[in-house]
Amino acid sequence: MTWQQTYPEGSTVLIGRDSYTAKHNPHFPGIDLYQGRLRVMTVCPDYLPQVATGVMIEGEAR
Repeated sequence: MTWQQTYPEGSTVLIGRDSYTAKHNPHFPGIDLYQGRLRVMTVCPDYLPQVATGVMIEGEAR
């Protein structure tokens, strides 16, 4: 499974108590995490599984 499948566009990434909307960065392999319209951080796909506590896709937690 690729990181694009694990963290699809529009999925919700949970880190602790915070939630972020995932968008794929078109300039390099990275995941932009947004809260509302504000881009909070860009994370390397290899690093995100170490900090993410979950991923929600259409109401389904992973």
